[in-house]
Amino acid sequence: MDPMIKGLILGFVVLLSLWSAYDIRLGAVRVYGKVIHEFDPWFNYRATEYLVRNGAKSFFTWYDDEVWYPLGRPVGTTIYPGLQFTAAYLYYFQQSLGWGMSLNDV
Repeated sequence: MDPMIKGLILGFVVLLSLWSAYDIRLGAVRVYGKVIHEFDPWFNYRATEYLVRNGAKSFFTWYDDEVWYPLGRPVGTTIYPGLQFTAAYLYYFQQSLGWGMSLNDV
């Protein structure tokens, strides 16, 4: 088989796979709308909201008394903050462009 045709087929399969993954992931958004359904996403949203409002220094020393009842949770030392920082940077970026998206939409 010609290498160019092979590359085109491979590229098509990769693009189809990416589109399918994106479509499957957003299935719940199409059916139920932009609603946070489970506890982990809700915690991640609250943690990102805290980071945006209070900054990184406060985030890493934040003791969240609304989770792990009755003890609470030292958030800065018990999570991997990559998701929160990525969402916060995307939020700051779109705000700097003047887009009116909420943190929930990021």
